[in-house]
Amino acid sequence: MQWQDTAYAYPMVFAAVTSAFLTAYAVSFSRQKRGNSILVPFTALAASVTVWTTVSVVKLLLVDPTSKLTAYIALHVGAAAAPPAFLLFALAYTDRHEWVTRRTAALLYVVPLLFVLALVFNPNQLGYTGYEVFVDDGVHFLRVHDGPVSIFGLGYNIVVLLLALGVIAHYALRVSKPVRPQAYLLLGGMVVPLLVAAFELTHTPPLAGGVNMIPVSLAIPAAAFGVGVFRYRLLDLRPLAYAMAGEHSADGLIVLDTAETVVHVTDTVSTLLDTSDPYVGMDAASCVPLYDQLEPEGDPIDLPVPNAGDRFVELKRHTLTRAGTPVGWVVTVRDVTHRKQYELSLQARNAELEVFNRIVRHDIRNDMQLVTSYIDLVLEHEPLSETGRGQLNTAFRRAMHTVELTDVLGDLMRATDDADRVRHVNVADILTAAVEAIREGYPNATVSLSSCPRATVIANDLLDSVFENLLKNAVVHNDTENPTIDVSLSVTADTATVTISDDGPGIPDDRKERVFGEGERGIESRGTGIGLYLVKTIVSNFEGDVWVEDNDPRGSTFVVELPLVPTSQRPDVEVYEPES
Repeated sequence: MQWQDTAYAYPMVFAAVTSAFLTAYAVSFSRQKRGNSILVPFTALAASVTVWTTVSVVKLLLVDPTSKLTAYIALHVGAAAAPPAFLLFALAYTDRHEWVTRRTAALLYVVPLLFVLALVFNPNQLGYTGYEVFVDDGVHFLRVHDGPVSIFGLGYNIVVLLLALGVIAHYALRVSKPVRPQAYLLLGGMVVPLLVAAFELTHTPPLAGGVNMIPVSLAIPAAAFGVGVFRYRLLDLRPLAYAMAGEHSADGLIVLDTAETVVHVTDTVSTLLDTSDPYVGMDAASCVPLYDQLEPEGDPIDLPVPNAGDRFVELKRHTLTRAGTPVGWVVTVRDVTHRKQYELSLQARNAELEVFNRIVRHDIRNDMQLVTSYIDLVLEHEPLSETGRGQLNTAFRRAMHTVELTDVLGDLMRATDDADRVRHVNVADILTAAVEAIREGYPNATVSLSSCPRATVIANDLLDSVFENLLKNAVVHNDTENPTIDVSLSVTADTATVTISDDGPGIPDDRKERVFGEGERGIESRGTGIGLYLVKTIVSNFEGDVWVEDNDPRGSTFVVELPLVPTSQRPDVEVYEPES
């Protein structure tokens, strides 16, 4: 078999080698990234161009006319398959995955299949009407006269290519700035062979000769796709990730590939993090602050910016997926200075309130207890007129009310303080201690505890304030001389329920919800107005609920419901010791 040499073959060889390499790379890459919808059409496109250019080189180097014709027919297997593969790639690349189906592929390849069959069998000269070999500058070239099916097939391929280019061009216009070079690169690479084909089909100089320059021009898109794959991570990273927030967002974006290497950062990152690091190409763990602590879709982490005064940023890591498969991550960087400063001011205010709480609970409480002691001594040992005794009794009650108020305010402060950690406690122990305290403090009241099984819940010693407040309310607001209070604890599979029933005047239906409001008092009430509000706050912090019902035949029943700790999580419950 005779061969010849020509410079026209060299660009084709470059295109064939590049396409073959991209095909092998895509196949290897697909084994690691299964489910990536862009890989199959890209592999099909690269393989088609490989066949097209490789056989075109063989056709060009052959001298024998029959051998040249055989190669001509064979190269159209790749030439006819490439445009539909490029359209499928364009649809997947622009995230139009609903169109990338087997049905779409089958429909797109009907015409190319008929085209190739017409060339192979050439019935009634539908594929080609004749061929000839001519010599130009010592090189043998094949000229084939196209039949009707071939002409239709060529027109079909041009329409498919134009449609694919339109899809990518539309995408390039609407995506953010960082993605456009990648899209423009693909457009520029594919436009070149399309223009060459247009010149050749219209016999427009300088491509009006007999040499088919389309395979030669494929060196340009082969190079463009190579740059796209290795420079812009065409196969690994979803381009629309950038459009997710936009290049001009106030938040910074650090985009990572599957190897956790930085492939892009927005301009705002350097400003937000006050750094001049290049980032791109660096390992995320070495350049992204606190990266090892950032879990995908996990809680954000606040970071004080070094050497930036009181400025803070929030870091959060998001997973990028294509067709359900992770293909990278985006770390968002957000300026949270105002929020952080507000949080710090709240912490400072809470610290001030804690100081105030200590003053109220200790200094004022101690002074008022001293006042009540002296009043009690005067009432007991000094002769007083009825008017004077009545005035001192009023002063004594007010002083005791002040002491009670300091206790309630202290409990309220602790109820809203996250630092007061919860633990596993036994409701029965706390309830029993509260009942005993009320019996001792109000000997005129009858307080019965009918049942008290063990019940482990997540709470703390503030639970004793809940029961003491409810029990004290049941006595103080009772309109009988000898109040009767019935207390019980029942346990189900999931909850512990405490009921405290009294025989007092009851609570009207229109006030059953409002009694738990801040500052709400009952008729003729002398209380602080925040006791039941405190009860509601504490129970809510323990993920429980509290409400009031009518008692039968009269009075009210307060119900406290708390979730039980699952049996598998219950260690030995610590022994409850009420505060002194």
